[in-house]
Amino acid sequence: MDDGRNDVLSTLAPLIQVRPLVEQHCLLGPGWSTPHAREPLGMAPFHIVTAGSAQVLLPDLERTLNLAAGDVLLLPHGTRHTVRTAGTVAARTTRLNHRDNGVLEVKWTSDLPDGVLTVPPDGSVTPLALELICGQFAFERVADNPLLALLPEAVHLKAADQRESRRLARLVETIRDEVALPRPGGRAIATDLARALFTMILRGHLEGHGEGTEAAGLLARPATARVVAALVGDPARAWTLDELAEQAHLSRATLVRAFRAAGAPAPLAFLAQVRMTLAVRHLVAEGLSLAETAARVGYESESAFSRAFKRHYHAAPGDYRDAARA
Repeated sequence: MDDGRNDVLSTLAPLIQVRPLVEQHCLLGPGWSTPHAREPLGMAPFHIVTAGSAQVLLPDLERTLNLAAGDVLLLPHGTRHTVRTAGTVAARTTRLNHRDNGVLEVKWTSDLPDGVLTVPPDGSVTPLALELICGQFAFERVADNPLLALLPEAVHLKAADQRESRRLARLVETIRDEVALPRPGGRAIATDLARALFTMILRGHLEGHGEGTEAAGLLARPATARVVAALVGDPARAWTLDELAEQAHLSRATLVRAFRAAGAPAPLAFLAQVRMTLAVRHLVAEGLSLAETAARVGYESESAFSRAFKRHYHAAPGDYRDAARA
């Protein structure tokens, strides 16, 4: 029986299968910018700002995020984005020196001296404007991963906002030391630290410091987290409220109250939202047909699916897919 002391990450741990890839250590002068295309399904880019400050442009979301030293950005669904140094008008930079330091690829802009390959945490070496550690989290079992499906497009972990800011700072600094000052075993250590960082990102998001607080609120409670996992694991099933209450080990009325306490709609209305969230993944990222998508998310016909999709997104499925791909 749940007494509130269980945590959601322990509840969902068997469902989270992720492999960290720590790939690049970037040392960048002022006026640097580079675009990143949308990643394939299951690849989630991350950027760690270890010195300086950055702006990340998310054109599909019409948003710009400001990242300070110690901040971490995760893009769970591989959203296309542009990273640039903050405070200057940045143009795309193609002149990057690069070398493999035995742990990962080091890149630096041509305006930096070739010897500037390690930088103090405060970014005091001039003209360094930004230091980044970049990589990706590779998710396995993407199609039935309940946590990945419900994470927002961008999770921004702000060092200044975290309860455990000093612990996060130490973790980021240790990752930086392992990649900047390569020693035997550095790649393995950096990978293990990145896996711990991933868990901290999730914890920070679930504690209310990220977008998508409705889903985060449900995932933060063990009873409702079990319902979310069940819904996303089998969205095509014709779930009843009784069956969902059984998943949660709660009465129907208590389950409805738990969803409302998390700021979410009633369980079956939430199921409709889950189906629409998954439908976009199937249509845009996986390239499934309307018929395949409709069947995957529990609609008996394309027409029924199209009507539900249009009510939710105010666009026909085909038009939405074409616009997203464009």
